[in-house]
Amino acid sequence: MTDPTLIASSDAAGQSAPVADPTLTPRNDITGHLSGLGQNAPVTNPAVISGSGAVDGTSAVSLCGCGGVGASGAGEDPEVWLSAVLGVLREGLGSLGGDRLDERLGLVGRVESAAAALRAETVAAIAGRRGEAEAAVAVRDRLRESRGKAKRDVLLAGRLEWLPDTVEALAGGAITARQAQLIAEAAEEATIDEKELLAAAADQPADRFGRTVRDHLNERTAGEGLEERRRRQRERREFSIRQQSDGMFRLSGWLDPLAGARVQTALGAEYRRLLKAEDPKNPKNPTNPKKRATTPQLYADALESLATRRGKGKAPRTSLVVVADYDFVANQLANPRLYDGTPLAADEFVKIALEADILPALFDTDGQPLWLGRAVRDATDAQRIALAVRDKGCIGCGAPNSYCEPHHIRNWKDGGPTDLDNLCLLCGHCHHKEIHSKRGAEITRGPCGKLTMQHPDRKPQHIPLRC
Repeated sequence: MTDPTLIASSDAAGQSAPVADPTLTPRNDITGHLSGLGQNAPVTNPAVISGSGAVDGTSAVSLCGCGGVGASGAGEDPEVWLSAVLGVLREGLGSLGGDRLDERLGLVGRVESAAAALRAETVAAIAGRRGEAEAAVAVRDRLRESRGKAKRDVLLAGRLEWLPDTVEALAGGAITARQAQLIAEAAEEATIDEKELLAAAADQPADRFGRTVRDHLNERTAGEGLEERRRRQRERREFSIRQQSDGMFRLSGWLDPLAGARVQTALGAEYRRLLKAEDPKNPKNPTNPKKRATTPQLYADALESLATRRGKGKAPRTSLVVVADYDFVANQLANPRLYDGTPLAADEFVKIALEADILPALFDTDGQPLWLGRAVRDATDAQRIALAVRDKGCIGCGAPNSYCEPHHIRNWKDGGPTDLDNLCLLCGHCHHKEIHSKRGAEITRGPCGKLTMQHPDRKPQHIPLRC
């Protein structure tokens, strides 16, 4: 850094030098991973904290020509120095207002990612010096996290140590902390293509990326020790229900893929039953009697109904969609999997087959077996199954099949047929808030036939990684 200007909170002149392009210093100096935030945003009169010895320069903070805060005052009082860094950063981001708020939000996200990388690196360093148990105690004490969250932080930090490309992308703000966590968890399950996942993470929000990671794992683990993998997943199952300070209850837990698919399918069926039972003219929404219950509210009602058997009559029958290929040479079914591509072990497939009603469906090579034209408006059960297998959930956000309904790509009112190639799965949010709204999202079909949701007026953001 050249031509540093020393700034103290109470110098003789009482003046503050304007700072242009507030940028955190490169990765190889004391600021570590917080880098790449230069946006040419002028910052005037930054409030920089210094100690009582500011006159002799002992606590002064240097600012480089590009606006980065230098490390000259960090050695003697790192807290004061870091406060100055954060002050300059906050002022710089705060200066982006008006029509640059979206830009500010993107930069805030990059700061969060960089901080997450530095946090993981620090936790891993503590674990390396004092052990994982002591690292969890440090996270809990210093960051005031719960015991469970502290343990998960230590585990994640250890996983990320083996993924240098992911750490670098996180530190540079190219991916989010949640995306880094998904990659780390996938690497624990199987050997992954880290660069392929990082490329996908750069363009996808966390929900869509979660499905991408799942598909990636399914491809990489096809036929490789599936029974052992399922055993490990089964051992990780857990569930908790805790009362919160306001009296509400919070539920959380983990289920293996097959158990989770069963529960999700049962909840989806009960949700649809409750939705159909609602009177549109007199919806029973206790929070707002004039407004229908939201999808999450109905799912909460569905869980209560199933858990307490409060629903009328027997529990609804559910259909768990399982797909298998037919091996004409061996004259048997092969490659059994759930609708979303999750592979099933041989014993799981046999158990399902023994318990289930078999609803055979024959697909052609394009996976488009059913066309109904204008004869009916609503998709049939067979079409719903075909859509679940083809779309694997909402094509917009990746929400599970149980949250979705078939949607006409070309509107029914405009002459659109109820054909499989004119249908797709959309969750309620993407249907009403993205497609039929001022956002005007459109459904497009890629070269390989995959359907996605695009916003024509949404320009991709490009934010440089370095100053």
